[in-house]
Amino acid sequence: MFLMIPAESTLVCRKASKRKFPSFLTTTFGTLSLLLVCLFTLSCRKREAVNTEAVGALKLQPIKFADAIPEDYGPLIGVTQNPTDPAWVGLWFQRADKSINAVFVNVNEGRIYQNTLTIPRK
Repeated sequence: MFLMIPAESTLVCRKASKRKFPSFLTTTFGTLSLLLVCLFTLSCRKREAVNTEAVGALKLQPIKFADAIPEDYGPLIGVTQNPTDPAWVGLWFQRADKSINAVFVNVNEGRIYQNTLTIPRK
């Protein structure tokens, strides 16, 4: 936008004075972004290998009742559905000692799987 100042009879351009500030921000932002990428790249470390010897097999145990879930399994904390067979759902319970019990139920047939999975917490 051009303005005419009557006393001096010259044109003053407002856009010229505003151009320096945005280019400064663009340059500063680009430099800081590049610096952050370099910093994150230098701070990366190689992940440690997983110790497969420390992994234990979880045990399936027979369920106590064929038509009920024992009270000592504790409160229900989650429900998952089997992606390959949607009729089966897993009910996840947390015992008083913080161990996790999984009970598997077939909702189409209305039956409980004969084994339960117990995951101990240490």
